[in-house]
Amino acid sequence: MQYLIKLEKINKYYFGKSNKIHVLRDISLQISRGELVSITGSSGSGKSTLMNIIGCLDLPDSGNYIISGKNVINLTENQQAHIRNQKIGFIFQGFNLIPALNALENVQLPLMYRGIPAKQRKEMSEKALKMVGLEKRMYHKPYELSGGQQQRVAIARAIAAKPPIILADEPTGNLDSHSGEIVLQVLLKLNEMGKTVILITHDVHVANMAKRKIIISDGKII
Repeated sequence: MQYLIKLEKINKYYFGKSNKIHVLRDISLQISRGELVSITGSSGSGKSTLMNIIGCLDLPDSGNYIISGKNVINLTENQQAHIRNQKIGFIFQGFNLIPALNALENVQLPLMYRGIPAKQRKEMSEKALKMVGLEKRMYHKPYELSGGQQQRVAIARAIAAKPPIILADEPTGNLDSHSGEIVLQVLLKLNEMGKTVILITHDVHVANMAKRKIIISDGKII
C-alpha cells in the first residue's frame, strides 16, 4: 500500500513560564491509504499534540510531515488550510454541532463555506446522513437527538465532502456503550469503503478495533 501520511522525526515543544516541555520526541510514522489506525496513550502522553499535527492544526518544531506527497512544513497557512478542508474530516468528542441548526443544516455548513452551490450541498449532506442511518432525523435539531445520533451527525458532517482521511478524536468519549458501539460500526464501515481512519483514544476497546495500534508514552512511540 502507498503511504498517505508520513511523519519523519517530529519534535514538538511547549514553553512554560520557567521551562521547556518536550511533548513529542522524534516521532516517525507512516499511515497507508485505506488503513484503520488507533493512536492511544495516557493523558499527557502527547497523542493530542500528534493529532493536531496530523490534522494540520499545528506545526512541529522540527521534522517533516508529508501528506499526499506534500510536505506541510513548506506550505503557507492558506495551503495548510486547503489540505485541512480537502483531505481531512474531523470528528470531535464534543460533537460541535450548532444548536440552532437542524442535522441537515449542520452537515451543510462546511460545504457552504467551501462555496458549493445550495442544491449540490443539500444532496451531498442528505447522502452523508443516510450513510450514518439518520435519513429520518435530518430535520431534527441537536437537542432532539440522542448523544449517539449527534455524533453520527458529526460524522456525516465530516464525510459529506468525501475527504480521504477521517481523524476522530475520542469519538465515543461522551457516549454510553451502546451508542459508542453504533458510532464505531459507522467508522468501521467508512474504513471498509476505503477511507483512511485514524482514531485518537485512551479507550482500550476503541483502540483494539483498529487493525494497527500505535501507543504513545512520554512523547515517543513504544
